[in-house]
Amino acid sequence: MPEFESVKKSNKKNKKKQTFSQSLFPCKNDSTGEIIRKIVFLAAILVLIGATVSIVYFYFIRSDAIENEQEKLNDLRGDKSNDIISIEINVTDANGEEVKVQRKVLEEYAKFCEQNSDMVGYVEIYPHVRTPVVQGEDNEFYLKHNFNKQPTENGTVFADYEVPITADSIPANTIIYGHNLITKNMFEPLSQYRKNGIDFLKENYRINYDTIYKKNQYLIFAVFLANFDPTRGDVFNYQNYVSFSNKSEFDNFVAECLDRSYYYTGIDIEYGDELLTLSTCDFAYFRYDMRLVVVARKVRDDESPVLDPETFIDNSGFDENGNLKRKMFKDFYSIYAYNCEWGGRKWDTSWIKDFEG
Repeated sequence: MPEFESVKKSNKKNKKKQTFSQSLFPCKNDSTGEIIRKIVFLAAILVLIGATVSIVYFYFIRSDAIENEQEKLNDLRGDKSNDIISIEINVTDANGEEVKVQRKVLEEYAKFCEQNSDMVGYVEIYPHVRTPVVQGEDNEFYLKHNFNKQPTENGTVFADYEVPITADSIPANTIIYGHNLITKNMFEPLSQYRKNGIDFLKENYRINYDTIYKKNQYLIFAVFLANFDPTRGDVFNYQNYVSFSNKSEFDNFVAECLDRSYYYTGIDIEYGDELLTLSTCDFAYFRYDMRLVVVARKVRDDESPVLDPETFIDNSGFDENGNLKRKMFKDFYSIYAYNCEWGGRKWDTSWIKDFEG
């Protein structure tokens, strides 16, 4: 018994108490299993730290920075009025030289134009979206540059370049693009039309989109998801419809939008109406190559901009036959619609004047 106690005491002496670092980091005398356990534990800690830093950066630091930048821009907005004034701005001529020119614009947006001659308008779905709109020489530059033309992954909100927006002309369909940022800035609020259902639309069915020359209001008639990946199925290239060569092309575009729409507001649309399309990325079902699109028609001169939200129709979900109400694409049907198909066109074709589709 004394010998046993002696050995026991000796073993206790040999077992030195591990320090914090020894219990955390692999040591020379650790077994292979213990080393693996510590490495996995350390990796998990690093991932947790990285995730925490990312959350703090994206949701607090970066979000605040973008918000502050946006507020500084909005401070440039003047008092709301219909007054037109003449201002001097810098533009680049055909030879690449910077020259000063006079431009007559709404006084409300004069300071924007003085800061950036690419300024063409201002889009507002109050209080969710409030931002100036620029138009570049292509659809690439402002994806990664801010209003002041400084490089940034946040980009800025911009109009399709194909048809220049001037005092004398506007596209038949003004398409405006903006990033859907994790920081909930730019065009991220548009995702609420999908996430929050028809109730959000009922409170936000009107869009104010002024050019720097004229004030305008638009009424939403379609909200839909568009697929950009042909390997997944049907692709609707709505971005190709900036102008329309004839009534048939116009009617087809509007019909395709209604076929895909989550909701119907029931407003009438006719060839010659000015359209507005807001476009942003959407990550709800497929991480890439999906767009959330909101399409509206300009309020006519003799028309009230007020609709009755109680007449709006919810076109999401499935019909009485178990088919999807809105038109989507092959992979969506198989993955998210339980292999159901589109139930077919059911909206009132009289909404499009003299529609023959």
